[in-house]
Amino acid sequence: MKSNCLPILFLAITFSSVAQTNCKLRKDQDSIRVYTCNTDTSKFKSILAEFSVNTTLPQLKDFLLNFPNYTTWQYNTIEAKEIKKINDSESIYYAKIEAPWPIEDRDMVVRFRIVSTKVHELTVTANSEKNIVAEKKGLIRVPSSHSQWLITEKGDNRLLIKYAIQIDPGGSVPAWLVNWVCANAPHQSFKAMKAILEKKK
Repeated sequence: MKSNCLPILFLAITFSSVAQTNCKLRKDQDSIRVYTCNTDTSKFKSILAEFSVNTTLPQLKDFLLNFPNYTTWQYNTIEAKEIKKINDSESIYYAKIEAPWPIEDRDMVVRFRIVSTKVHELTVTANSEKNIVAEKKGLIRVPSSHSQWLITEKGDNRLLIKYAIQIDPGGSVPAWLVNWVCANAPHQSFKAMKAILEKKK
């Protein structure tokens, strides 16, 4: 199960916002820093993360567009598949996320887009879509999800990644559980991602 995060306005805020007083460093392990932030509009935490990975921009782009492979690194993702390929940098995909008992499993439909904003830099957005895949019995459809990656080349085979996410998990979920996952899910996901990418070197 993923967790709830910043209002959509955070996408317009620079990633230096981790220095804000309402953000707290929750994880600093495996060269991955994860911050949780209180918001005035939600009882759930928001997420900012920063880490580096030894790979290239083309390799990371291919990795992120390999949606079935998400089950190997994204936290508790047990199914992922492309629904529609729009072009070489944009697709719509479906994902199913396993939640701890007694919380119902979630699923989501996401429009995923990679843009070369500058030389040696990529911006990735992943935003939920509605009315594309019918809701399924036994699953709670994530009603709203917005995330952004800022990926910058910092030298030979080294990328700096700054990540932010807002997600409304939908249904009835205890705030304490969502906030616990908020800190742990991105750390576990990015740790697994780094291990896979760097093993290919």
